Amino acid sequence: GHGTYPGSDFHHNGDLKDYFEPWEINLGKIYGTMDDLRLESPRVQEKYIAMTKALIASTDVDGFRVDTPMQVPLSFFKAWAPAVRDFAKSLGKDRFGMFGEFYVTPARYATMTGRGRDNTMYGTEKFIEGEATLKGGIVYSYYWYTFTAVVYGQAELADGLPLAYEEEAGMMDIFDPMSNRSEYSMWNFCNNHDNWRMQSMTGTAQMRMCLAVISFWPGVPLHYAGDEQDLNTPGSALDGWAREELSVSMAWRAVRTTPEGNPADRDNFDMTSSSYRYVQCLNAMRRAYFGNFGSE
Repeated sequence: GHGTYPGSDFHHNGDLKDYFEPWEINLGKIYGTMDDLRLESPRVQEKYIAMTKALIASTDVDGFRVDTPMQVPLSFFKAWAPAVRDFAKSLGKDRFGMFGEFYVTPARYATMTGRGRDNTMYGTEKFIEGEATLKGGIVYSYYWYTFTAVVYGQAELADGLPLAYEEEAGMMDIFDPMSNRSEYSMWNFCNNHDNWRMQSMTGTAQMRMCLAVISFWPGVPLHYAGDEQDLNTPGSALDGWAREELSVSMAWRAVRTTPEGNPADRDNFDMTSSSYRYVQCLNAMRRAYFGNFGSE
């Protein structure tokens, strides 16, 4: 049947087919097989909070990357996030992190970062009612500016980075209740599993330029596994590629990316590779110049 039944922990509203249709993206069954959790229900929220506490206690994790938070009602995060922070703190985890996958516009993720702001609150000290939710998230805005500038050879598009940062600054609340101070903690990246690796469309030099940008841009640099070993299989995880293993796998011999074959074909737990050492140098420079930033 279809509809939402009071006794169910799930929505029953048909399949998610159109990701741009508000009703379907929030309530639809993804891939036609996975019913959407009824996260606006207090009963479901309590179950989810209990499950999360058990996960933290049993695995000793220090944070979560939350997938597709734009498909979750804000009321859920307003209940779940503070409960999780309080529990983590009781275990001695004073800086437990919760970060979202922000594949949306700044206007959307501004509502779920810190205490949250809507478009009537930009540039003010007004916030959405309730406690702080996510600490930050994976930002696509900066990625697209860098990606298009590098891949399409339009250097002027890189000017969008400071413009996006300036726009974002007046929209977001970056207050962290665990440290009692404002902390810009957005994640910046060059590659991810949903898109082709940048180096497979350009080259190592362009990829290293991007790594330097994310290393010294405000926020947290996020490295996609394999970039430090120059893995360059074309395609994305959506079509079965770009999730190469670091261990030896003969599967990648079918996709030659260099005259010698595919780098993913060999053992890539290599701390001496040139790109691994390049990332090490970037991290060392970041630590040396910005390691104490915010602690004064």
